[in-house]
Amino acid sequence: MKRILLLFLCLPALNVLAQPALTENQKLESLSKIWGFLKYYHPEVAKGKRDWDAELMAKIPQVKKARNQQELSKLYDSWVASLGKVKRCGSCDNNIPDSLMRNISFGWLQDASTFTPEFSQKLEYIRQNRNQGRNYYVQRRYKLFKTQAYFPNEKLYEKLPELPTEEFRLLSLFRYWNIINYFFPYKYAIGESWDNVLTDMLPKFRNAATPLEYHMALLELSNRINDGHNFFYTKYRYEYFGSYHVPFQFKIVEGKALVTGFYHRNFAANDGIQLGDVITRVNGKTIEEALKPNLKYISGSNYSYKLSRVQNELFNGHTSTLTVTFEKDGVEQTREIRRYYFARFGYKPDSASVKGKPWRMLNSEVGYIHMGDLVAKDVNTAMKDVWNAKGIILDLRHYPKPISHAVAAHLKAERSHYALMTYPDLTYPGVFRPNYPWKAGNKNKKDYYKGKVVLLVNEGTMSAGEFATMAQQTAPNVTTIGSQTAGADGNIVYIPLPGGLKASMSGLGVYYPDGRETQRIGIVPDIEVKPSIQGVREGKDEVLDAAIQFITAGK
Repeated sequence: MKRILLLFLCLPALNVLAQPALTENQKLESLSKIWGFLKYYHPEVAKGKRDWDAELMAKIPQVKKARNQQELSKLYDSWVASLGKVKRCGSCDNNIPDSLMRNISFGWLQDASTFTPEFSQKLEYIRQNRNQGRNYYVQRRYKLFKTQAYFPNEKLYEKLPELPTEEFRLLSLFRYWNIINYFFPYKYAIGESWDNVLTDMLPKFRNAATPLEYHMALLELSNRINDGHNFFYTKYRYEYFGSYHVPFQFKIVEGKALVTGFYHRNFAANDGIQLGDVITRVNGKTIEEALKPNLKYISGSNYSYKLSRVQNELFNGHTSTLTVTFEKDGVEQTREIRRYYFARFGYKPDSASVKGKPWRMLNSEVGYIHMGDLVAKDVNTAMKDVWNAKGIILDLRHYPKPISHAVAAHLKAERSHYALMTYPDLTYPGVFRPNYPWKAGNKNKKDYYKGKVVLLVNEGTMSAGEFATMAQQTAPNVTTIGSQTAGADGNIVYIPLPGGLKASMSGLGVYYPDGRETQRIGIVPDIEVKPSIQGVREGKDEVLDAAIQFITAGK
């Protein structure tokens, strides 16, 4: 009898030992997901009356101590119970088509390796009876329109040290991860599982031992969404890449660094660096090899755009010299060049150059409009001046003024649908719904431009530039010439982070009327033309030249 009693008393302990152990990182991952889920789904948390950040940081040591699934679920169950009972929701629509759910997954609610079945059922109940009223932590930017979310009530903790405690570092990670998880319209398109990003970044935030390591982890995290609308700034970026600069400007062309200008012409000349020089290697590595480990720190939706933003990441360093390989007439020569603190350059933009009108006739057959310089009040005049041209070139390679609809009104016989947007459903975080269709053009079937229209695009065509291109593409007889655009369409939403820092993201999804996306892909040109090393050396605009030839050749 005593043996039976002893065995009975030992069964709970044996059951605990039989459960697979969870690592601290696994437990903290589950905490991030639970905390974010309750923040945006639980009606009581949504009121903002509880210090939800403080509750997270108080739970961190408790979660670390949980030995297994049973203890972890018990801890979470007690936490959820303390929030109060969730009433059944009569207005919650849980029959959402898969097309609106592609940006969110709730499979983790049923994770049997982390939660007990009973606790998973409670989480599922909260999901189906989620908050339907105002949420303190996420609101609509413009109340009268179905627009992006924003986060006005997140605590900034502006007086945190440069290296915060682990609890605050995890707060930064968890806050950012959950905002992206529920409110980034292109999470499905980042190129990897967002869950895996949490798994990968968690040790980097936990183990950061210096301000530099912590801030570079934040920079890497913000760029994992592969969105050109991320503009996370940290002064430690310059400490990481080094404060010594080369005295010249450059552009990546044909996979090589082409010298295109100077910050200090005399410093460059002292090392024999001339305009048009081609650099093929940096410290023995090809340009691609030298850039590869640093791409995770460069914001951008695609590789082409990232290559346009490597002014500091390729040649900067911590020493005053650098070994580079130049190519001239097919022969490579390696030599050491000098770098300087940027303040020594005394660099100022050339203010002497005066721009002409942003529209003109390039020849008797071709009109040209620079969409980055043309302002709304001049649209009618510009169109009148180029109206009789055989073809009109619209240059969209720079950020445009808000004139795309005004220009489209002259190019189209009638209004037509050129884009649709998706916006976050705050009553079902993670779901994105289609907004009203965007249309451009006027009903002027007789009085519209009937010649050829050529749109010029490249990696400088971003966001509003891509949206404007989409509007013009619906005009008849339009051809797009150039190369892959930035692939960051939509608007910008800022993400406040502890320490007074902030990252950003696209807040609305943007698509062609048939559902094709531009995010990461960019605008796909009808005719691909990229600058060549020889063309840049000779001062040619090969994309513009291709457009002129296309119009005048009659093809």
